[in-house]
Amino acid sequence: MLLAVDIGNTHIVTGLLDPNGEVLLTFRVSSNEKLTEDEYFSYLKNICDFNEIEIKKLNGIVISSVVPNLIGIFQFLGRKYFNIEPMVIDLNLNLPFTFSEDLQINGFGADRIIDIAQAVIDYPDKNLVIFDLGTATTYEVLKDGVYIGGGILPGIEMSINALFGNTAKLPKVKFSTPESVLGKNTAEQIQAGIFYGYAGQLKNIIQEIKKIVPDPYIIATGGLGKILFAEIQEIDEYCPDLSIKGLHTLYNMNK
Repeated sequence: MLLAVDIGNTHIVTGLLDPNGEVLLTFRVSSNEKLTEDEYFSYLKNICDFNEIEIKKLNGIVISSVVPNLIGIFQFLGRKYFNIEPMVIDLNLNLPFTFSEDLQINGFGADRIIDIAQAVIDYPDKNLVIFDLGTATTYEVLKDGVYIGGGILPGIEMSINALFGNTAKLPKVKFSTPESVLGKNTAEQIQAGIFYGYAGQLKNIIQEIKKIVPDPYIIATGGLGKILFAEIQEIDEYCPDLSIKGLHTLYNMNK
């Protein structure tokens, strides 16, 4: 059994997968550099016990992180509780895709690597666009299995927090599908503006990409991707476990 840990700026998404790559369990906790390996192990053990998963069967750990300080904590966890040296995702690993020669890839995020790796495995004969809607929203574009570029924009929650944090009277709202583009009160108007404004951004990005890449297959992932998938017809598929499965794929390619 493999423990796959995807450490983001806001949440840590953890998955347990069987040898065939089937996801047995996923859960998320807050990214907190103040917690120890013992505290994170406590979360893991309690959730596994509740779901009747035998954690002692673990024989591999793989980590993707955009928070450098948290890598060491999970490395300590693997060594202390499982006697396993975790694999850490970076550009030095064997990857199932290549980069266009004109790109500067220093600092390319591990979170992006795992999304791309799994998408290329799942859709080997397609040109791809991958949107990951997390703390920041990223998009990746692949043509004939080659990564040719992408983009980064503020995430949905970041946009909501910016309104709340930089104004005196606007409330913080939960991101959801509004009943109408015309909100009837301040909270509804923020929801409508964020939802339809963000959907419009993604639609325009897709439109511009299609001028460069013919007939791409467009994937969304990330915690808020499901909500926008229902609104944006241009997105072909929502893949909630893309990153966790990508960790499994890269682990098997490099173990």
